[in-house]
Amino acid sequence: MANKDIFKSILVPFDGSKYSRNALLQAIEISKNFGSKIYIVTAVDTSDFPPGMLLALLKKDKRLEQSVSEFVTAAKSQIRRELLAEVAVCKAKGADAYYDIIAGNPIDAILKFARGRKINLIVMGSQGLHGVRRLKALGSVSRKISELASCPVMIVH
Repeated sequence: MANKDIFKSILVPFDGSKYSRNALLQAIEISKNFGSKIYIVTAVDTSDFPPGMLLALLKKDKRLEQSVSEFVTAAKSQIRRELLAEVAVCKAKGADAYYDIIAGNPIDAILKFARGRKINLIVMGSQGLHGVRRLKALGSVSRKISELASCPVMIVH
């Protein structure tokens, strides 16, 4: 008989790519077998802001500060809608799921979330949405997470 506590909590970093959707489907199946909680997390990479924009924020340019704030609010709202839809999919398939939006470097933010929630398993896509920079082999975020995580990492294609 399987130890039901082995995978009490599963983290699924989610970016909307087909790979992260496949990872979520895999996590749902594992969750149903082990009674796990699934945490679906999107990491918003704050390092992608252009340097000039950050400099203007430091100088307290109110117009730019407001436009950045509006952009971040709109982006979080869109992400929240997507994650709520994925939580609904999980619940419809019999899995207990929650979502969160985290900010910062995706690798650091995901690892910090995993440590903070005492995650037992990370299930993630083999590559994500990175446009021109996307690697054809194992994605750079997936590779780094698999190297640095303190729990098992399942990478789904």
